[in-house]
Amino acid sequence: MQQRRNNAEKACAAAVAAALLASLPLRAEPVVLILKNGDRISGELTAEDDSKVTVRSPVVGKLRIAKSEISKRERPLAPAPVATPPSAAVPPVAAVKTTPPAPAGKPGAPVAPAPVPAGELPGGLARYVPEWTRPFLTNWHGNVQLGMDVGFGTTDRKTFYGNGSASHGWNRVRNLADFHIAYGSLNAVQSANRMDGSMKTDLDLGRSRRLYVYNQGGTGYDEIRHVSLEFHEGAGLGYKILQRPKLILNGETGMQYEHQTYLNAPERSFVSLRLGENMTWKVSDKLSVTQRLAYTPDIADFGEFRVRFDLGVGYPLFKSVTLNLNVIDQYDAKPPLGVDKNDLQVQSTLGITF
Repeated sequence: MQQRRNNAEKACAAAVAAALLASLPLRAEPVVLILKNGDRISGELTAEDDSKVTVRSPVVGKLRIAKSEISKRERPLAPAPVATPPSAAVPPVAAVKTTPPAPAGKPGAPVAPAPVPAGELPGGLARYVPEWTRPFLTNWHGNVQLGMDVGFGTTDRKTFYGNGSASHGWNRVRNLADFHIAYGSLNAVQSANRMDGSMKTDLDLGRSRRLYVYNQGGTGYDEIRHVSLEFHEGAGLGYKILQRPKLILNGETGMQYEHQTYLNAPERSFVSLRLGENMTWKVSDKLSVTQRLAYTPDIADFGEFRVRFDLGVGYPLFKSVTLNLNVIDQYDAKPPLGVDKNDLQVQSTLGITF
C-alpha cells in the first residue's frame, strides 16, 4: 500500500511539473515570417499555439498572426563572427597567404546606400513618421503599365494609355488602388480622352476572416461619353467564396452614392445598389489573371443601371517587366444623348512591377 502511495505521489509531481513547464512563455528567438500575400515580418517569436503565433516586431510592436496566413518561416542571417587576437600564451601561427582586399574607390565616388529592410522606412523618413502609421506606408506592391497604338495611312490614328495598380495588406486590412488614363485621335479628331481612379479598403471580420466590410470611392471623367466629372462613394459587405493557393474569389454587396456631370445634359445624383465580384487566378508560375465585375442599379429606378467589367492578363517577360492584356467594358443603360450604351476598350501594355 505504501509503495502504491509513493508511486501516485511521484506521478502527481511529474504532472504538476509538466504543467508548469507548458505554462512558461517561449524563449524569445529571432524569426522572419513570410506571409502568403508577400509581406515579410521580422521580430522575436514570443508565443505560439495551434492557431497563431505572437511576434514582437521592433517596428510595430507585438503582432498576433494566424498560422493560415504564414507561407514560410526563416531564421535571420547570423552576424559574421568577430575575429579576436590570439592569446599571448599561444604561440603564433604561421601566416596564411590571403587575397589582398579590393582597392578603395576613388575619393568622392558615390557610395551605394544600405538596403532598407522590408516593412521599414528609410532612416531619413522614419524620424518624421509616427510609428503606428508605418505598417500602412510600407509593403505596397503593384504594377505601372504604358501602351501605345499608332497607325498612319488612309486613316491616321494615335492612342496612348496607361494603367496603374497598387495593393497593400497588413493584419486584417487590405488596400487596393487603381488608375486608368487614355488619350487618342483618329484623323485629327479626338477619339479618346478619359481618366479614372479608385481606392478600396477591406477589413476582415471574425476568427475565420471570410467575411469582411469594405469602403470604396472613385472619380474621373470621359469626354468622349460627354462626362465632365463623375464620382462615387460607398460601403458594404464581402465574403471570400474561394480561398485557394492559386484561386481567390470574393462576392460583395452594398450601397453607393453616385454623381455625374455631363457636357451636354443636366447633372444627376442618385443612390444605387452595388453587386460585385472579383477574382485572382494564378494560372501558372508566370501567367496570372485578375477580373472584376460590378452591377449598380439606381434603387429608385432599376431600369437605370451601369455595369463595369475589368479583365487583366499578365505575363512576365523579365524579372520586373510584364506583358499585359487589359479589357475594360462599361455599359450605361441611360447614357447622354448621342452616346452609345456600351464602351469597350482592349489594350496591350508593357508594365513594370514594384
